[in-house]
Amino acid sequence: MTGVAMFVVLFIIATAAVTTYQVVNDTRASDIGDIFEKSARVAEYADERLEAAAGGRELPKPPELLADQPTLQLALAMTLVTQALTLGIVGVSTRLTFGELRRALGLERYAFRSAWRPALAVFGAYTMVVVYAMVAEAIGIGLLEPESTVPFEITRDHLTLSIAAAVTLVGAPFSEELLFRGLVFSGLLRWGFWPAAVVSSFSFTLLHLDPGSLIPFSLIGILIAWLYWSRGTLWDSIIFHFLFNATSFTFLVWGT
Repeated sequence: MTGVAMFVVLFIIATAAVTTYQVVNDTRASDIGDIFEKSARVAEYADERLEAAAGGRELPKPPELLADQPTLQLALAMTLVTQALTLGIVGVSTRLTFGELRRALGLERYAFRSAWRPALAVFGAYTMVVVYAMVAEAIGIGLLEPESTVPFEITRDHLTLSIAAAVTLVGAPFSEELLFRGLVFSGLLRWGFWPAAVVSSFSFTLLHLDPGSLIPFSLIGILIAWLYWSRGTLWDSIIFHFLFNATSFTFLVWGT
């Protein structure tokens, strides 16, 4: 794959990610403030309504305190489209047939009884993230604390939750591993394992648009690259990504 093609792929993915991030962080896509701010908004609305009723004016619309689910659904649908485009763009940029790409990434061979390797790696990686978050919180540097890139507001609607599950558990493991490990990491391996792993991992981390994830997710990206490199099959990294996301998704849903 040429450098220009790689730049185009990364530019498209980055642009789509930023756009989705902006939509998700729109005021209609997240709850407004904490319990005290919400109470203040309700009290303010009550005063406005009484004043309007006393003056014979049209009653004001109630404040939007909870996330607008259609906005969240739109953002998640955009993410799904981006993930599908990623698969297509990577496939076209490599100039390989589907069968050749499968063989190059080791996808045609895998003994799923060996899935304990990525499963064990997930346990270690998740433990590291939890410890890292606790240390970041203890030293009081909020910027270093990792945050979930999936808003908890998705749990309030079954359709939103279903789309989020497709994005998190299916789209992300396949599209991100094909791009960052199958394409970027493999394409840079001529520089050696460590340069390829660091560059691909840093690019992978930037996609999450969370400063607190920079350190732990860069380390996780290197671990995923090693899983792929050590046995030459992308299935290990895909399974790792799925299990890691499934764990986070389960905690998110269970916790809310």
